[in-house]
This record gives sequence, C-alpha cells and structure tokens, in this order.
Amino acid sequence: MYEEADTEYDLGGQDAVRSAIKIDCSGLVIMSYKYALVDTKYQLLESDMTAAYMYDHCTHTSKEQARKGDLIFMGEISSSAITHIALFEKSENGNIYFIDSTLKDTDGDGVDDINGVTRRFYSETDKRLKSYGIMRLKY
Repeated sequence: MYEEADTEYDLGGQDAVRSAIKIDCSGLVIMSYKYALVDTKYQLLESDMTAAYMYDHCTHTSKEQARKGDLIFMGEISSSAITHIALFEKSENGNIYFIDSTLKDTDGDGVDDINGVTRRFYSETDKRLKSYGIMRLKY
C-alpha cells in the first residue's frame, strides 16, 4: 500500500536533504522545491509555509490537470480545512499516488505504522483529497 523512506516525521521539521531527515509534510514540499530551484532564478514565495498557506497562495488546478510534482491538499474527511500537503506523482487505475511525510496509525492499534516520508495512494474519490495546485514562485 505504501513505501517508506528512511526518514522520521517531525512537526515543523525541514532538515536539509543531505542530512538525516526529520521532516513534516510542508517541510518536505518546501525542501523539494528549494532543491529543484537550485541554479535557477526562481525562489519560493516564503521560506517556511504551512499546508494552509500554500493552499491560499497557489494556482489551483483540477485533478485531471495535476502533473508530477504539483501539490495535493488534504484534510480530515469531516472537515474542509487543509491540514496536510503532498506531492502529486500520478493518477492511475482510479488511485492518486503521492509522496508525503506523516506520522500515522493506519490500523488503529495505537502504534504508528507510518513515520516519515512515504509514497502511497488514495482512491481518487477519497474525501481526504481536498484540492490540487501548482506552487507559485518568485522571479
């Protein structure tokens, strides 16, 4: 169902890519974009952003327009609030594949089964998937 990298989830974490990584969902997105923008004239709007901030300051797209590296905004099923962000990988066979960092008990046994960066998927109809977007950059 998911593949886990050698990382740990850390709320507010933004460890550099080449160090032992402890990172949260927005930190993963920020560091991925910072790394991708090296040697370009582009930069992020802010150096530290929450998932909700990125939602408010991105260019929104549809699921059908989403491309690899775009943003996926997520939240609890019972709420419209944006509380999580991931990097879109692909849409295939009715599933949305993404890369994120989280700390999660997936089977309800009180033990966290996911701790850090993972590649996983949700059904494209999953109510936790709230919106898709493209990161805005400064030139």
